[in-house]
Amino acid sequence: MFGLLIGAGGFAGADAYEWQLPAGLRPPPVPADNPMSAAKVAFGERLFADGRLSLTGAYSCASCHVPARAFTDGRTTAIGATGELHTRNTPTLINVAYAASFGWSDPTLTTLEAQHRVPMFNHTPVELGLDRVLPQRLAELSADPAIVSLQQAAFPDSDPQIALDQVVDAIACYVRTLISADSAFDRYLYWGEESMTPQAKRGMNLFFSERTSCSLCHASFNLSGPVRQQGAADPQLVFHNTGLYNVAGTGRYPDPGLEAHTHRAADMGAFRAPTLRNVAVTAPYMHDGSIATLAEVIEFYDAGGRNIVTGADAGDGRVNPFKRKEIHALELTPQEKSDLVAFLEALTDAKYLQQ
Repeated sequence: MFGLLIGAGGFAGADAYEWQLPAGLRPPPVPADNPMSAAKVAFGERLFADGRLSLTGAYSCASCHVPARAFTDGRTTAIGATGELHTRNTPTLINVAYAASFGWSDPTLTTLEAQHRVPMFNHTPVELGLDRVLPQRLAELSADPAIVSLQQAAFPDSDPQIALDQVVDAIACYVRTLISADSAFDRYLYWGEESMTPQAKRGMNLFFSERTSCSLCHASFNLSGPVRQQGAADPQLVFHNTGLYNVAGTGRYPDPGLEAHTHRAADMGAFRAPTLRNVAVTAPYMHDGSIATLAEVIEFYDAGGRNIVTGADAGDGRVNPFKRKEIHALELTPQEKSDLVAFLEALTDAKYLQQ
């Protein structure tokens, strides 16, 4: 780790925040209207785990994004504050600050500040349900001396009444600090350490090969596809249909993904590729948590999609007409499948998760 003083626009200054980053990583982009500060991060970290930011008063951001699970929850799909079962799996927040867009399939969510308002106020399904009790919850926070002390340090020119914008901005600042890149893969590839097993190395070579094309979707240093970086132009957003479903042979998914936003048939079932960093501790997998293990994920891609033979979602995803063309049967050997799993396990940053 090393410290780096970088202000909101990427320049050192008197009010700069000292990033503690893995060697080789630059700070993520920071919006000019929400500059980083240590006090704001501390306020956001406290709010992230505060149940008062929910309808029930007992459900927080950390209820779904558990630090020890790489900020996921281990469930197939999330459960909201009211007990409502969601249709989507909880994605990790680690390195999310570099993401080109947020959520699984919404191309309009391009800042953390905008994304954080979704779980706070979403109705379908209810996540935190904060809109129903917002004035009450802000009053409760404003009556808490410890919270007000953190707020005044983070926003020294503000009134001691907690405002929603302050809550959103502080949590966004905290989430921007959730950065991990100290896995066996990183130490081997970037620092020259013999940290990976021979099996994991074979899996790495296969992952980045033209034969599997895994890295076409899971690209960049984040193994997630497009990323935003300070000083670089905004990347083009990319979403993928992997052949997970093909309901009744129509190309349809139970969850339409990107198509719900663009209303283009070709976008049916397209979702953002999540980072693979720490993927071994974020099971289950896919946007709906419908694949339980990494070994099963490899089997899915080896087949070029999933064939569901019974039930309401029956259909052969391998021939989904909207599937990304690079996803095809790979004919991997059992050893190669095991090698790929070993590589994915080598992406775990154990030191970070143990903090």
